[in-house]
Amino acid sequence: MTTDSDLESDLTRGGSTGGLAMGRFARTMGLQLTTLVGLLAIWEGLTASGIVPDFLMPRASEVLATLWRDVTDIITGGPMRGHFFTTLVEILLGFAASVVIGVAIGALLSEFKPVQRALYPYVVAANATPRIAFAPLIVVWFGFDYTSKIVMAVAIAAFPIIVNTMAGLAATDRDDLRLMKSLDATRSQVLWRVRIPTALPYMFAGFETAMLFSAIGAVIGEFMGGNAGLGYVTLLAQELFRLDDAFSAIALLSLQGFVLHRLVVVIRRRIVFWQAEDAAV
Repeated sequence: MTTDSDLESDLTRGGSTGGLAMGRFARTMGLQLTTLVGLLAIWEGLTASGIVPDFLMPRASEVLATLWRDVTDIITGGPMRGHFFTTLVEILLGFAASVVIGVAIGALLSEFKPVQRALYPYVVAANATPRIAFAPLIVVWFGFDYTSKIVMAVAIAAFPIIVNTMAGLAATDRDDLRLMKSLDATRSQVLWRVRIPTALPYMFAGFETAMLFSAIGAVIGEFMGGNAGLGYVTLLAQELFRLDDAFSAIALLSLQGFVLHRLVVVIRRRIVFWQAEDAAV
């Protein structure tokens, strides 16, 4: 029977745990912000003193001013908003296609060993090929619209999902498989009730990597044949030697990738709730 003192003890313990977690989060954020400010200060000092010429790198203060202008432009519906959301859509569609294709291929190769022996060497060989070498061909094949950027993102991002899906499905405990077999479970029941739950941590590790790779693929596609997007803005600014605009677009790309990666992490924590978390993440 639970007494008032036991309940009070549990509430105190829960509050203490939450306080410790918030304290760790605050210290981590403080450390990260301090590091960022320190790096910006070093950057500003090197460029303001002339150690690094301004035609090689703009001052940090100029980049921050341009970044603030671009963020304001995005919020107020200026021209930068179109470039920002063009790249965002390309990344998300490329990531979604990579998840569908990567999980399907990984599950196929894991479930059917003859297929794995026949196709996996070619999957590895395709991943070893620099996809940027095919970027001009992808533009020729799929045009200058969203499709070529999405295909480029999938070409880069699908492989880590394939490999992690295979590794996760192969990590299923043999005793669990024997138990399901003794219960006359079908192949699909074993897959959905045992193997996929076991594979989820591995799969989400692949999803986190794939989200970042999708951003890289989308930008490469914009470099090779784009007329909109943050990659296009970066390339155009570099050609015009407007380095502050180029660095601002790069910062927005980094922000996009970081936020989208953290979104995958948050979803993983909700779905794979039994996995231990690193306090520093």
